[in-house]
Amino acid sequence: MVRLAILAALIALSIWEWLQGPNKALYLLTAVGLFAFFSLRYGQGQDYLNYLSIYQTVKPLQMLPSFFEYSFNKIDIGFFYLVSLCRMLHIHFSLFIVILTGGSLLLVDRFIRKFSPLPMLSLTIFFAVYSITYMESGLRQLIALCMMLGWALPDWHQGRRVRSAVVILIAAAMHSSAILLLAILPVFFYHEQQASFNWNRPRAYILMACAIAASVAINFIPLQPIFSLTPWGPVLNYYYLTTRNFNILALTNRALFALIVCALAFRARDRLSSREWFLFKLYLIGFFIYLLFMSIDLIASRTNVYFRIVELALLPALMYRNRDLGNKLVPALAGLLAIVAFIYVKDIGAVMSFGQYFKSSPLDYPYVTIINPAELMDARYIPVKFEPYMNQSAYGEFDFDEYYRKVTRKPSLNAPYLPY
Repeated sequence: MVRLAILAALIALSIWEWLQGPNKALYLLTAVGLFAFFSLRYGQGQDYLNYLSIYQTVKPLQMLPSFFEYSFNKIDIGFFYLVSLCRMLHIHFSLFIVILTGGSLLLVDRFIRKFSPLPMLSLTIFFAVYSITYMESGLRQLIALCMMLGWALPDWHQGRRVRSAVVILIAAAMHSSAILLLAILPVFFYHEQQASFNWNRPRAYILMACAIAASVAINFIPLQPIFSLTPWGPVLNYYYLTTRNFNILALTNRALFALIVCALAFRARDRLSSREWFLFKLYLIGFFIYLLFMSIDLIASRTNVYFRIVELALLPALMYRNRDLGNKLVPALAGLLAIVAFIYVKDIGAVMSFGQYFKSSPLDYPYVTIINPAELMDARYIPVKFEPYMNQSAYGEFDFDEYYRKVTRKPSLNAPYLPY
């Protein structure tokens, strides 16, 4: 209920911003509130307990840990040594979450301030579409995403190519998927002096046709015979067969957003700034990357997000550039806010199912904090493998038998996944 109340407040503030204009003080107060919300949480998000166990298993840096000797869980080397450094400084995992949350939100804020004319709407989109997946779960990719948003992209747009590339390499050390940005961003060297996009250019249509053809080949033609010709055939075929999962709802979601973006950009094409064209091109590249790998969900979601997330600023900018539509744009704003609200509620349902919560309604998704961590065991099933790490993080006195009984409760009936 807490999350839905925050979402409702953000939507109301976005509407107020649209009617009255941006309010810097209100925006900063909202950002600080979100910082407190994300920093105080405990045990929520699909990967929180995994990161807790990793954090408590990594050796402090002063003990010269070897990345190759670390076999508890595979993580990228940059994140491994970041955790090791924090362990050396005796930073508690809860404080580690606070540090990551604060740093991530500062980078998101920097991106919004540089690219978005409607910061509250940008913050609402970030909370509704990305916070559950990244702020509450995928911490490694959260770091990479925020470094790209708040550091690499502004530097790239301002011509600081080398610094941008260095930041991308650091982000890739945190999550290897970020290395993709090194291969894509040089595309803009050729068009760096071009402030607009020629909608009638034949080359654009040729590239689009090639992308669609490649998407059909990758997603609908069996690739096992091709993989079998390589030395890694068995591994590639196993990964290919076990990760293929064409999701029509995910495709509809991204296609709907892409349609909105293209329609608004086409109408305001003569009024868009170079920054907005820069974001628009990135967004289109991301959409085509998704089309290429849409039936391999893990690859599609982890690579596409680096480009799709620019919609935090792109959608508000395009809405702002089309303000001459007057009241005709109000249904579009209402529709956009309704879509992001639907995505947020859907993501809550997915987390409650994957996380094996004892209740299934989004209204019952609890907000457990570091102040009352024991409430997590009354909310969801906890696999026994996490018990030692939760025990180390427990606050105050507790009855171990009662603690263990709660940890080993059976999963909820609505959860289709086993604990191991």
